[in-house]
Amino acid sequence: MPILFVTMLIDFAGYSVLVPVLPIYADKLGATPFEVGMIVTFYALTQLLFLPMWGWASDRIGRRPAILGSLAGTTLAYGILIVADSLAEVYLSRILAGFFAASLGTAQAMVTDLTPPEKRAQGMGVLGAALGVGFVIGPGVGGLLGGLSPDLPWLPFAAVMVASFLNLVAAWFVLPESRPGDRGAWQPGEILRLLIPTPFRVASMVHERRIGIFLYLFFHLFAAFAALEAMFTLFMAKRYAATTLAAGQMFMWIGVWIALTQGFALRPLSNRMSETSLVVVGLLVMGVGLALMPWMPSMAALYVLAPFVAVGNGLAFPALASLYSKACGSEQAGELLGQSQSMATTGRIVGPMWAGFAMGNVGVWLAARLPSGSDVFGLSPESFALGSPFLGAGVLTLIGLGLFVVCRGTLVVDATAD
Repeated sequence: MPILFVTMLIDFAGYSVLVPVLPIYADKLGATPFEVGMIVTFYALTQLLFLPMWGWASDRIGRRPAILGSLAGTTLAYGILIVADSLAEVYLSRILAGFFAASLGTAQAMVTDLTPPEKRAQGMGVLGAALGVGFVIGPGVGGLLGGLSPDLPWLPFAAVMVASFLNLVAAWFVLPESRPGDRGAWQPGEILRLLIPTPFRVASMVHERRIGIFLYLFFHLFAAFAALEAMFTLFMAKRYAATTLAAGQMFMWIGVWIALTQGFALRPLSNRMSETSLVVVGLLVMGVGLALMPWMPSMAALYVLAPFVAVGNGLAFPALASLYSKACGSEQAGELLGQSQSMATTGRIVGPMWAGFAMGNVGVWLAARLPSGSDVFGLSPESFALGSPFLGAGVLTLIGLGLFVVCRGTLVVDATAD
């Protein structure tokens, strides 16, 4: 498990290094806000399409080859970024990275192989810790490297490529095989079935009402929160003239608060509050925090507001996932939990698209309809447009909260009755 933890930590940190770097880099290549949002969309879309295939492959060829293949492909994707001097090449890199993003699912399968049922939650917690630490460290490193020299914009990409390659070499020598592959006969139809996008397969299935509502909530809420991941860096750069380093530090700040909430506050709060209350409080705080972002006058004010968004996220999402797991029932838990992840990923596909479109077009729409010099709720049309993805994300979060409250009798009472 320690070996798996380190492997995943480096992999997750490498991904998060790009969060404060790529949007500004793409903007300098002439990308519109919508095109910047598509960087996240292409990664999530490719991941959604091919992750089930990697799970199937890890059953066939073994967990170790699947993880090694994922790390090798990720290294290649980072290498393309080093030489990328067009938006098309940036997209190609993220598409390849999404295709090879098999490490987390396969690592979860390795935990299942290596741990008895009574210790499985602890094993999954190790992966969760690696994910959390990686997302705290990565943006700070990315911001630092990206801000070292304007003449070396490729430096963060080179650093993550080297780290990914060293991770691959180390895993080659020390990562054990947890389950040898089953290389028996297989039918071509298996691959074709796996390539049907999961949301289409989920939509074609017959679910009881509460499962369907839960799956929609995962899509809805992640479509809202994905606006922060996709557009926050560009917002800070254009609204506050933030550097890559400043953007990286802000993402670190958010990551620290999420980690503190989930690592230290969630357990004592769950002893005092129901999971339903945690979802309600978390979504309310996160939704209001997101909606207020456009009106923050400075980065200092943003530093005050951001922990509210982080704490709300850290309370609501784990509690919602726990309620959903109770609703699933043990006989279908694996399949249904996988569907929830797919719906969340679908939200990360749609969210950056609408957020990028809003940032790029709301200002143009307002400028064409408002008298010269007019403001929008105290903001210039340009500032309002830059903040519109977060206002929209806040409103969507609060709508999701309303849906949860209206349906809580179905979602919670029935779930706990199982």
